[in-house]
Amino acid sequence: MTICRLSLMAIMSMFFIAHGFAEDTVSYELNVDTKIVNFSGQEVEALALNGSIPGPTIEATVGDTLRVTVNNMLEGEASIHWHGVLLPHEQDGVPYLNTVPIPGKTSHTFEFSVTHAGTYWYHSHTGLQEQRGVYGSIVFHPKEDDPYRPNHDHVIVFSDWTNENPNAVLANLKRDGDYYALKKGSVLSWDKVIQAGPAAVKKRLTDSWTRMGPMDVSDIGYDAFLANGQQSSSVMAHAGETLRLRMINASASSYVTVQFAGGPMTVIAADGMDVEPIEVEKLTIALAETYDVLVTLPEMKNYELRATSVDGTGYSSTMIGMGPTVMAPALGKPNLLTMDHDHGAMAGMAHEQMDHAQMDHSGHTMSDMTHNRETLASSEPVIAHMDDYDSLRAPQSTQLPASMPIRDVHLTLTGNMERFVWSFNNKTLSEADKVLIRKGKVVRFHLTNDTMMDHPLHLHGHFFRVLNGQGEYSPLKHTVNVPAMGKVMIEFAANEEKDWFFHCHNLYHMKAGMARVISYEESSRYTDAIRDQIAMDYHWYPNRQIQVFNHMAVGMWRISNTRNAFEFEFDYDYDTYYDIDLVYERSITRFLDMYGGVNSERDAHEDETKAIAGIKYVLPLLIESDLRVNSDGHWRFGLESELQLTDRTRFDWHWNTDEEYRVTLGYDVTKNIRLIANSDSDFDAGIGVEMRF
Repeated sequence: MTICRLSLMAIMSMFFIAHGFAEDTVSYELNVDTKIVNFSGQEVEALALNGSIPGPTIEATVGDTLRVTVNNMLEGEASIHWHGVLLPHEQDGVPYLNTVPIPGKTSHTFEFSVTHAGTYWYHSHTGLQEQRGVYGSIVFHPKEDDPYRPNHDHVIVFSDWTNENPNAVLANLKRDGDYYALKKGSVLSWDKVIQAGPAAVKKRLTDSWTRMGPMDVSDIGYDAFLANGQQSSSVMAHAGETLRLRMINASASSYVTVQFAGGPMTVIAADGMDVEPIEVEKLTIALAETYDVLVTLPEMKNYELRATSVDGTGYSSTMIGMGPTVMAPALGKPNLLTMDHDHGAMAGMAHEQMDHAQMDHSGHTMSDMTHNRETLASSEPVIAHMDDYDSLRAPQSTQLPASMPIRDVHLTLTGNMERFVWSFNNKTLSEADKVLIRKGKVVRFHLTNDTMMDHPLHLHGHFFRVLNGQGEYSPLKHTVNVPAMGKVMIEFAANEEKDWFFHCHNLYHMKAGMARVISYEESSRYTDAIRDQIAMDYHWYPNRQIQVFNHMAVGMWRISNTRNAFEFEFDYDYDTYYDIDLVYERSITRFLDMYGGVNSERDAHEDETKAIAGIKYVLPLLIESDLRVNSDGHWRFGLESELQLTDRTRFDWHWNTDEEYRVTLGYDVTKNIRLIANSDSDFDAGIGVEMRF
């Protein structure tokens, strides 16, 4: 065991092995293979571990050596990351960065000492395999008896499921960040805004003036929400018995709110780390977080534990007990028409606690972390809905030594929903340098979310203190939610080596660029070649549409990645006239693009081809402006926008200083087919159909 790991165990000495030697070797095999599943009435191919989704629970005791052999039965690569587990760098499981990827039809064995107890989980870090089923739970038991002595100990893994191929999901989001709004029932059309009254109208206009689009709390319309791989499952228990529920949110992009029909839940651990017991009625769990709770059955009945997606589109049920059924209250959808942009999936965390108690590094060694948990009695009131970290309190001091110098790192969470680009400090993983830190320092991350969505951030290889107002008792976690338009501060002891991943645990946000590599100056092995291997945000995604009217045809073909796009557009009257643009476009900021290319135009008199260059800029009220000049020195200025009138009806308009205009009214039959009518200054009026693919 290295000096750096001994240092961290000093901070978490309740989990430290005093004698420092493993007692047993616990072995598992995980087979990654395809499987046909049917979670929502449609058979699709998934990925499974040992034939199941989720994979088997891996259990070991502090002091054991854990050995897991992963057999990749697929044709392509696979990987397994041990989420929240402290282990040597090369065992972490991020392909290319820490661990070699597991090629198809081969095996890889992980082996490391179990140094801390708690509830954790494992999942693939290859492509989008996690969404397809490559995940499972981990339970590390302490050497001593459980101080709570529950009658039952049960793991519940929450997850979301889509029948679509996850690669197609990401491609759809790249085409349109609101692609799944219709499926989720979250289209914030003007008819709904007007029906909601003056406050909603004012909010929409105010948001539009500040160039913010309609509010949403999730990206994807899912087909099912699962608990241990089922929409509904059961756990046998008797009246008066207490259960420890180890809850893991292994969803790819869905926050869940959990409530138990039998009464309050007592939170006793977060992300595997013990916390002072808290009684809660409802608990919102961010992506990749784990919570241990205690529940007691008041009567001989069958009580529902319901986990509802925060967008209100579905839930999973775990029935606990026996006898008559008692259902948990149903949760409705959030009111997006009046929700502020600084209230996302987990409201209430939009503040940054910076009191002196938090900043005090007193050098407390925490050699005695014994905590009396013989009773759970507390004078604190039951929390109606725990959707922030304010009440989480470590059982003993977690302060870091005052002698350690502080390294401040400021990271702003940034993004472009229209292009579905997510980043830190306006740079995606493929564009950014590593974040250099030095061993022996306290690293303090100042996290500011400038986007309209929550982001759960996970740091590999370390636990950090969440500076939540609890001073020296700030809780230890490995994943922290940063709310929409909010701020969070975390800090950790830099006591490792080499390179560790830090990223948003919304799988699609991570793949779209919201990730960094944290590198120790003295031992980093991170290179541009490795960055190119682990980044996906530079990939190219196509977007094609054609409108066929009775009087004209309009087409667009575009291929783009984070910053770059090539676009081909045409208008054609089926006879003599056409107008074609072929351009390269570069995204400068969320609101500003620059482009250059050629325009070719033919009318009844002549053919003309000219070079063009211009800029596009988003104005208040989300009006897009376009100023361009051609090689003859002719300038043209244009404006365009769209209005979502109903869930399926949209009005688009375009005007420019060449006295050209076009207005279009469309009705979405499906996401890919729209019935349309238009009026055009050059082509008169007509009706037709639009196809998007």
